[in-house]
Amino acid sequence: MGIKRYFLVSLIYMLAIGLYVYSFNGDGYTLELFGLSLSLPIAFWMVLPVFVLVIASIGHLVFYNFKDFLYKRAWKKDSEVFHEAAKNRILGEEVNASYKTDGFKFAGKMLQVMKFDPSLPSSFIEEDIANASAVAVSVANGNYEDLKKYKLSKENPLVLQNTLNRLKVEPKYALEILKNCKELEGELCKKAYDALLDFASFNEIKRYNFPVDKQTFHRLMERYLNSDDSFDMDVKSIEEILEQLNAERTDYLELARKIKGKLSPDSLIALFEKMYNAKGIVAADAYLYVLYDLQMIDKIREILLNSDPEEFVKFRTLLFLRDNGKSINIDTFLNI
Repeated sequence: MGIKRYFLVSLIYMLAIGLYVYSFNGDGYTLELFGLSLSLPIAFWMVLPVFVLVIASIGHLVFYNFKDFLYKRAWKKDSEVFHEAAKNRILGEEVNASYKTDGFKFAGKMLQVMKFDPSLPSSFIEEDIANASAVAVSVANGNYEDLKKYKLSKENPLVLQNTLNRLKVEPKYALEILKNCKELEGELCKKAYDALLDFASFNEIKRYNFPVDKQTFHRLMERYLNSDDSFDMDVKSIEEILEQLNAERTDYLELARKIKGKLSPDSLIALFEKMYNAKGIVAADAYLYVLYDLQMIDKIREILLNSDPEEFVKFRTLLFLRDNGKSINIDTFLNI
């Protein structure tokens, strides 16, 4: 029952009591209190306690209605906050919202430790949450989505995954990512640099001054040796990278096998002779390989003659077999 209706019914009730009492006793009664006297009909005095009770009960109703109003308003506000927090949690954001009602305080704590699983089927009635869920699922499936309107933090795993997805479909986006990479730390910087190696020129790659490991060097050489790729490296840079890598005998030998079809015979000999003079025994196998491939046998004999008999056993064997009329594939023989 509403307060207005309650007051109206109470008024009718008090009027009925007053009329009933007045119908059989219309006399008056004088109340004296603290030197004051007040004369009113007995019917009024009979109705007065009821009136006081009505006023007190109305006050009680007003208080609890107001309290209920505050609770409902807090609940509505918590519902809106939880709704937004749930959407952000679906999008991978950390949520730390505060709530006023006990039910949402518990739900909010549970939401903080929950994680949205895009592999599981989900169905949301609210359009914005349904859209956020669809975006999260799409990104998890490897698609690139525009996340600007959600204003997510840069550390958000969904943002990172979305950036990686964009990198797959738009490799040159690596240039934008690498602007903020001082070192090759973190998955995003590593992936961006990895993508850069597939399309950038050697000068562009060198501009970032990131350390080159053997895997990176092999990828650079693959592009350099690919006739369909315009990628170009100067010989001096190849020497510098090998120096940085502390390349071993097998590395130099593998390089000689791969690069022999790229350089002219004179350039090939000059390069590996220079390496041999600078690195000695480490680059010797590669130099001997180049000489044998170009059939400069006398030069090989000269080097073997001036070296320790226990050195270059395979090449000594190779020459022995050749001198005895055996045709040997040097790549197979050297196992490269």
